[in-house]
Amino acid sequence: MEPQNVMPKYSETIVTSKLGANFVKTVIESAGCIFHRIDQENDLGIDAIIELVKDGLPLSKQIGVQIKSGQSFYNGQSNKCLIPVGNHFEYWSNYPLSVYGIVYVPVLNSANWVDIKRYLKHSGPCTTIKFDITKTNTFDNESFRKMFVPTILKELPKLSVDEAASLFHSNHPSEFHLGLVVLFHTAPNAIEVWDWFLDAFKNKDISDIPPILVYYFAHIPWHGDIAYHGEGFSEATKSHVKKRFDEFKKPDVEKLLGFIDEENGIARGSLGQSVEAIISSLANRDSLLLEIMQDSQLAVFLRENAALIYAYHHPKEALPALKALSDEGSWYAGELFSFISEYGWIDPYA
Repeated sequence: MEPQNVMPKYSETIVTSKLGANFVKTVIESAGCIFHRIDQENDLGIDAIIELVKDGLPLSKQIGVQIKSGQSFYNGQSNKCLIPVGNHFEYWSNYPLSVYGIVYVPVLNSANWVDIKRYLKHSGPCTTIKFDITKTNTFDNESFRKMFVPTILKELPKLSVDEAASLFHSNHPSEFHLGLVVLFHTAPNAIEVWDWFLDAFKNKDISDIPPILVYYFAHIPWHGDIAYHGEGFSEATKSHVKKRFDEFKKPDVEKLLGFIDEENGIARGSLGQSVEAIISSLANRDSLLLEIMQDSQLAVFLRENAALIYAYHHPKEALPALKALSDEGSWYAGELFSFISEYGWIDPYA
C-alpha cells in the first residue's frame, strides 16, 4: 500500500501564542526596554524577563512575565481575563522577581496585566487568576509608559489631571482608587478636586471608600504622623475643606468612626489617628460625639471610639456618658471611666 503524503500542519495554538508574545515584545521594545524571551524548553512558568531601561540606561529592575494569548483566557460576559494557575502557585509565589501576568486577546487586539504575586498573596491557593479588564491594567504603548512602569517602580502614574479625574469618576473600584491617588498628589490645591473627594465620601457606601481617602482628609487638620512630600496646601484650600468638614452630620461622623479597626484603634500611626484628627477639628464635634455615644442603636465599638475622642477633649465632662455606656455593658467605657476618675485625663497617644 502506497504511504499517504500528509502535509505537516502548523498548530493554530502556537500561532496564537506567538501573537501574544510578539504583542508584548513590541510594546516593551517600543519603550526602549528589553524583552528576554525564555525558550519553551526552559519555561517553568515564566515566559520572559522584562528589563526596564530609561534613556538608554538600565534601571536595575527586572520582572518575570507569564503571557497568555487567545479567546480561552478571556470571558466576554464578565469582561475578565483568566490565567490558569495549575501547579505554579508555589513557583510564582516564591519567584525571586516580581511576577506579572499579561493576557492578550487577539479578537480585541488588546492586552491587560495583573500582579500575580500580589493576587496569590491575597487569594491563597487557587486554580485560576481572574481579573477585570480596566483602564488601570491596559497593556499597550501608552499605558506601559504611563502606568505599568511607574507601578513596577512604585512611582506615581504619569497621568494628567483630566485623565485622573476620568478614572476617579469611574464606577470601577480600581479606576476610582487610582484616580483618587493621582489627583491628591497632582492637584492638592484644586478646590473642585476636594469637593469631589468629599462628595464621594458622603455618597458612597463605606465598603466602597478606600481608607486612604480618610488619611488624605487628615492632611487638612494634620497630625504628627503624616508623612507628606509635595506641594503644600494653601490657606484657601484648608479653609474651604475645613468649612466642608464643619457641614458633617451624625451619619458622616459615624462613617468616619467606621474606619477605625478594632486591632489598632486610635493610636499613633493608625488610621484611627487620622479619624480622630478629622473629628476633633469639627466645629460641632462635641454635640455629634455625645449624640453618637448615647445612640443605643449603633455598634458599641463606634460609641466607644466616640467616647474616647470626647473624653480626650473633655475628660471630666465625659464621666456621666462613660458611666452610662459602661452600665450598658461596655467594659472599655468602664476602663476609661476608672482611669479618668483616678488621673483626671485620658490621652490615646500617651
